[in-house]
Amino acid sequence: MVTPNINPTRVMPVAQKLGAFAIWATGVGLVISGESFGWNIGWAKTGPLAFFIPLGLTVVLYYALVQTLIELACVYPEADGPSVYIQRAFGPFWAGFIAIAVLIEFLFASPAIAASVGEYICFLRGNTSDAPWIATGFLGLFCVVNLFDLRVGARVTIALTVLAILELILYATGSGPAFRPTQLLTSAYNRFDLRSLVEATPFAIWMLLGIEGISLMTRSVRENGFRRHLTIGYQGAFWTLVLLAVGVLLLAGGGISWTQQNWAIISQDNHPMPASLALMLPKTSIVVQLFTFIGLFGLIASLHAITLAATNQLDALLRLGWPGLGAGRRLATGLVFLVSTLAIWSSQTAFLIELSVFGAVCMYFGVAVSLLKIRTRPDHSATTELAHNAEESTQALRHADFAPRRSRLFAGIAASLSFVCILILSYLHPVVFGCFAGIALPAWLWHRSR
Repeated sequence: MVTPNINPTRVMPVAQKLGAFAIWATGVGLVISGESFGWNIGWAKTGPLAFFIPLGLTVVLYYALVQTLIELACVYPEADGPSVYIQRAFGPFWAGFIAIAVLIEFLFASPAIAASVGEYICFLRGNTSDAPWIATGFLGLFCVVNLFDLRVGARVTIALTVLAILELILYATGSGPAFRPTQLLTSAYNRFDLRSLVEATPFAIWMLLGIEGISLMTRSVRENGFRRHLTIGYQGAFWTLVLLAVGVLLLAGGGISWTQQNWAIISQDNHPMPASLALMLPKTSIVVQLFTFIGLFGLIASLHAITLAATNQLDALLRLGWPGLGAGRRLATGLVFLVSTLAIWSSQTAFLIELSVFGAVCMYFGVAVSLLKIRTRPDHSATTELAHNAEESTQALRHADFAPRRSRLFAGIAASLSFVCILILSYLHPVVFGCFAGIALPAWLWHRSR
């Protein structure tokens, strides 16, 4: 079996050469929806203060993963997807499985984001009953757009990222006066038991999920100063997202007066940021309305990128299975719309996030272990066409250009923590594991037979 050599998260044309600033904006834009919703479901497990513990472990996981992906992207700039790294280390057998895991990550992130878009709009209207219809409408719109494989340009991506950051500045402006440290520290809903902390971990991961998409755009990075641009952009995006995540959680946790009614609102909604701001300011306040309106841009940009990623990945897998398939993109688009619509109307945002995270951590584990495997080879290279192409590339580096102990340390941390996440999700959420296995294993076996 040959693994689909595609770039599922590319959101800009290859012809555009990206510098550090554009890479930073792309990374932040891919992930920014994680700050908009999902973390409040983690709060329902731990409360606002204890949630910082799984978030801290998530930051360690992603920092190690970022270092691993920077090295792999620099050594193999021609790679078009995470499954390529696995194929170079372990062959197509395992690479095919990771390709399907990536599909599951994006396929089930799409309806979760669409549901949040619907609730943001309904929040502005004051009636959330139409949220599933609005979410389905936006999903259908982007599926039609994806039929033509259209991508958001670099300038638009940067503009949307700036708007998303402006949204969070507005949030700080509105919530800052209401912030009281005692409201965060003494909340009656804080739970520090082990089970609560591990159950909240997927929702902490959701706040940074997607940043790995930067390493899939290496063909577009400027060749002059390639490593510098990629490293600054990648790490800049990572630390920006960490600061934004911590800021949102601190301001929301310390700005809300934790009555039972307020807790019920925040811990259950798909629009916790405007809902929390409305608990600190009048709902009709211009700050609340403007914040919600601007927040839609970040969510819509993420929805477009994620649905495009799911469509491209599924299209590539279908064409691999049926090389002569003439309507592969139309079929992939229809399947993405069908699965996502069913998921939206299931009203199970927590389950969708957990399933998406499961696919992501499987990919993280595979990528980290691949770097460890490649580094066991005497020449630190993959014995495949990709390595040959990388050696001919003007911007390609070698694994020897990276400190070996540091490289193995970060890859080991990323592999260990992602494997622990896989075990946690499998044990605590057997339905999530069953759904993942029920989708991934038959698809994997089918592709092996093609």
